[in-house]
Amino acid sequence: MSDSIAISVNNLGKCYRVFPSPKARLLQGLIGERRQFYQEFWALRSVNFELLRGQTLGVVGRNGSGKSTLLQMLCGTLTPTEGELSCRGRVAGLLELGSGFNPEFTGMENVFLNASLLGLKQKEIEMRLDSILAFADIGDHIQQPVKTYSSGMALRLAFAVQASIDPDILIVDEALAVGDELFQKKCFARLSQLKQQGTSILLVTHSCAQIIQHCDVSLLLHKGQPQLLGQPSVITTTYQQLANAPDEQWEAVINRRQALINSQDSDPTNSEFSSAETDEEHDPNLIPQSREIYPSEGITIESVTVEYPDGRECNQITFGAAFQLRFSYSTEPDHNPQLLRCGCHIANNQGLRITGQAFPMSGELFTPKAGDQWEVIFSFGAGLLPGVYFIGGGVWPADQPGAFLHRVVDFCAFRILINPDSTPSGICDLTSRPAELIQHQPINSNQSSPGINIALQ
Repeated sequence: MSDSIAISVNNLGKCYRVFPSPKARLLQGLIGERRQFYQEFWALRSVNFELLRGQTLGVVGRNGSGKSTLLQMLCGTLTPTEGELSCRGRVAGLLELGSGFNPEFTGMENVFLNASLLGLKQKEIEMRLDSILAFADIGDHIQQPVKTYSSGMALRLAFAVQASIDPDILIVDEALAVGDELFQKKCFARLSQLKQQGTSILLVTHSCAQIIQHCDVSLLLHKGQPQLLGQPSVITTTYQQLANAPDEQWEAVINRRQALINSQDSDPTNSEFSSAETDEEHDPNLIPQSREIYPSEGITIESVTVEYPDGRECNQITFGAAFQLRFSYSTEPDHNPQLLRCGCHIANNQGLRITGQAFPMSGELFTPKAGDQWEVIFSFGAGLLPGVYFIGGGVWPADQPGAFLHRVVDFCAFRILINPDSTPSGICDLTSRPAELIQHQPINSNQSSPGINIALQ
C-alpha cells in the first residue's frame, strides 16, 4: 500500500447470524456447521475505497444502511466477515457517547484511561492534559464520575481526548449531532486543523451541508451496499432525492447518475450535469410524518403548495432559486366576518423556524365573508440552504395575535437541492448581492501622506 494512502478497503463485508430462537442458537453450537439453524444477514458487503492522507470521507445513507458497521470495523471493534482493510497509523474513533469511558470513574481518570488505550504514555498524557481540559471546558465536573454527566458533557470530554492525541485517522459517527452549536463549531475547527496536519477523517452525518463543507469525497450506502463514491455535491444530491424513496427506485436513479458521471469524464460540475441534477421538481415520497392540523373555528386552511414564481408546483428547488407558498383558505357558511391576518413559517428538520411572513403586513386588513374561498401567496427569495424544510401557518383575528382560528404545523415539506456551483454555509443565505473587490493604491513609504507632518528628532 502506498505511503500516501491512509485507509484501504477491499471487498469488505460483515455478516451476522440471525437465529429464530435461543434453542436454535444452542443446537448450532452443539451440532456445528453440519446443519444450519440460522439465516445470514449481511449488514455490509462489497465495499471498496481508498482514502488518502489529509482527506475527509463523508459517509451518508439511511438508518440501517451499514454506516456504523463500516466505521466499527475500521476502528477494530468489529471483525470483518470477508474482505480486507488496512489503516496506517494511530486510529481514534468517536463512535458513540461515552464509548471507552468507565461510568464509575471520574472524568480525569477516564482521560488517562482513554488516552492510554489510544497508545499514549503517562508523560504524553500529562503533556496534553491542559489542552484536553481546556477543549472539554466542563470545569470542576472533571473530578466527578462520568455517570453524572449530561450527554453534552460526555461528548465534550470524549471529543477532547480523541482530537488531542493528533491521530493519523479520526473516525466520527454522528456523535457531534448532540452538541450545541458553539461546541459543534469548535469541533469542526479542530477537524480542519487535524486535516491540515495530515489526519484522514471519516465523518458520518445526516447533515448534507456538513458533508459539502468539510469532505473531499463522499460514499453513499444503502442496505449495506455501496451505491456511489465521488464528489460530495453529487453524492448528497443523490441521497437527498432518494432518502424517502422506495427501494425499487434506487437502482434506476443510481444507474442513471453513475452513467451521467461516467459520460462527463468524472467531472460532474459542468452545466449539463447541474441541469440533470435538478430535472425532478417533485418527490412524491417527501411527506411529513409530523403533520399536525389543529381544530378549525370557522376558517380552514384547505391546502398548501410550493411553487416557482411562475406558478409551477414543486417540492424540490435548486439552491439559489426563488419560490412561493400558496395557501388556500375557506370560511364556513355561518362564520361572522372579522378582520384577519394570515401567516406562514418555514422550519428546518430540528423544528427551528427559519423564516416566515404575515399578510397583510401593513395597510387595510383582510375581511372575508361567510362562505368565501381565497388564497394568499407568500413569496421568498433564494435564502434557504440545501436541506429539507417544513411548512406551517395559521390565521387569527387581527386584534388577537396567537388566538388562532386555524393552524397547521408541518403541513407539507420541500427540499432545497444542492447546486454543484455553490458551497454555502450556515443556516440561511442572507446575501443581497455578489461580493465585490475594492482595490486600493499601495502607499509609497517615501512620501508623507497629505496633511500629516512628520518631524524627525
